[in-house]
Amino acid sequence: MSDKNLTVRDLLNGRDGNFNPLDIDTSEIKELSEAMPKDGNIDINNAEVLATKYLRGADICSELLAIATSYVSKADTEKKKAYSYAALIKASTQNIKTDKSRSWFAEMDEDYIGACNKYSEALAFAKWISSKYDSFNKMHYLCKHILKRAYPHEQASSWNGTLDEESHQPKPKTDESW
Repeated sequence: MSDKNLTVRDLLNGRDGNFNPLDIDTSEIKELSEAMPKDGNIDINNAEVLATKYLRGADICSELLAIATSYVSKADTEKKKAYSYAALIKASTQNIKTDKSRSWFAEMDEDYIGACNKYSEALAFAKWISSKYDSFNKMHYLCKHILKRAYPHEQASSWNGTLDEESHQPKPKTDESW
């Protein structure tokens, strides 16, 4: 166990300060996502377990969404910084004087292009996490809805969850079983 508590700064930046959210293991999210029924048909016997799993998936994604939002903002700042540096400093060393020429030079700069790619990856990461979060929330709600519909039917029937051991038929509910 760590001797230091996890802070929000640690969560957003990583404990070493050199954190890249694109290196996060997303295998649990992928596993939960692949387990979603493609047709939305959920067995009532599994609905309670699945509701819990999808709630777990939404929880994981909500944490990652905060990280992704921070990462997008940082990548945007780095992109702007790379553009400015290329347009002001690097273009000056190449004796480029007009604003339009500096702009063209900056847009072709390898550091700026790298920062743009990093920003695009950050946006894709944020979009993916946001979409997974929404999917898990919807599936959790669907499971809860299935369970809500099933409970009244179970309570209205004479089934109390036990079988008569001799006939292997459901035991009728009595006043004592309520």
